[in-house]
Amino acid sequence: MALVLTNSLSKKKESFVPIQDSKVRMYVCGPTVYNYVHIGNARVFVFYDVVERYLKFSGYQVERVMNFTDVDDKIIIKAREEKTDSLTVSERFIDAFLIDMKALGVNPPKVAPKVTDHIPEIIALIQGLVTHGAAYVATDGEVFFSVRNFKDYGKLSGKNIDDLIAGARVQTDEKKRDPLDFSLWKPQKNANEPSWESPWGKGRPGWHIECSAMSMKYLGESFDIHGGGMDLIHPHHENEIAQSEALTHKTFAKYWLHSNMLTFNAEKMSKSLGNIMLTRDFIRKYSAEVLRFFLLSGHYRSTIDYSESHVKEVQSALHRFYTALTKAELGASVTPTSTLKPTPEEEKVQSFSKEFDSKWKEAMDEDLNTAKVIGLVFEYVRLLNAYIDKKGFKPTAQTQSICASFVQSFKTLSQVLNIFGEAPKEFLNTLRMSVLSEKGILEKDIQEKISQRSEARAKKDFATSDKIRNDLLLQGIELRDLPHGTEWDILFKS
Repeated sequence: MALVLTNSLSKKKESFVPIQDSKVRMYVCGPTVYNYVHIGNARVFVFYDVVERYLKFSGYQVERVMNFTDVDDKIIIKAREEKTDSLTVSERFIDAFLIDMKALGVNPPKVAPKVTDHIPEIIALIQGLVTHGAAYVATDGEVFFSVRNFKDYGKLSGKNIDDLIAGARVQTDEKKRDPLDFSLWKPQKNANEPSWESPWGKGRPGWHIECSAMSMKYLGESFDIHGGGMDLIHPHHENEIAQSEALTHKTFAKYWLHSNMLTFNAEKMSKSLGNIMLTRDFIRKYSAEVLRFFLLSGHYRSTIDYSESHVKEVQSALHRFYTALTKAELGASVTPTSTLKPTPEEEKVQSFSKEFDSKWKEAMDEDLNTAKVIGLVFEYVRLLNAYIDKKGFKPTAQTQSICASFVQSFKTLSQVLNIFGEAPKEFLNTLRMSVLSEKGILEKDIQEKISQRSEARAKKDFATSDKIRNDLLLQGIELRDLPHGTEWDILFKS
């Protein structure tokens, strides 16, 4: 099956055919660096990291470019509040972003251009638009793009120009010839603002023109994929198309992908509303594996709601997976002593194992459906557990083969999703410590309870022994009596 993508431009699913046979050029709108990245922002970058990983896994060469908007009103305001300059603010938050993405397992793009390093390219693009009559210069030196001169305006968002004006909440600006015209170059307001010399006086770029200039510099006038969040469709991406195609008269990007937003207890997550969870705070509290799983648990075009209960569901799912992986690694390491007639459970898991790799690839080919992939993962886990928990770790050739196939399948899948690839023992320990921290329980207190219970059992005081076990169960701690002693684990609700 060939890769199929939902193209926001055509509003339908299309077979993916790159402009050059084996090479994919992709541009992703990066952050405006005036604050730390929150998990809603992180969803965008995790998704396009997976897009790149899957394209490479499928045999393509990929050039991914992601920009940094390092000059903007929000950065200027932040600098003013901190009584510093915009460069200091933007560089601090670029560094923070890179640290957060590395912690989250997001591969860096091939190129990560900054707006302030590309002012000449931006000015040249604006000059071209003015020369071609697609833009005009106001009396104070501000340059505007003429929306009505671009006949296809609205083709990405599906918005009609007349409807936009009729219902408009477009701020009146007497410098504009039309209320929908947008700024390409803004004149400097005061000496403290960052600015550059231009044919229209000192100033700085408008937001939309930056991405056109940087994407075309590194990927050419036409490239394969342009991505970002759904909130960028209009006006940002709409305006990018208008200004780029008005100059080149070529298709700007062939496929437009947009990931949906993250909600916070069913409300939009945003810095302005203050209902955000920073990426670094989430990773510190839970783990990067939990966050990546959470962000990939829904289809990229669907909203995902952040809540404590949803995070607990993710923790429970990963606990189930890594517990199964622990069993599989043990089963794969045995030396087989016999070959027995396959049991029904064995036949089921062997049959699913043979199809698993092709099934998850089909799910990814069907519009990058990570949610369906994760569903397949837990079907595999259910079948493996049904087999191992009934059969135990008898050293048969079938046990070794089934367990080895399970382990290998997830080494392969983790290359694409960058989840399911942690060392099980270390991950489960991190998860346990995270949950204990949330509960306000110390591990040494659990160990002390285990020692007290062992003493009670030695004295045949089973009432005390049972009470200790039940008290811990009420706190979500499960005790397991094994031949070598008693172990504890987190008890997740199924």
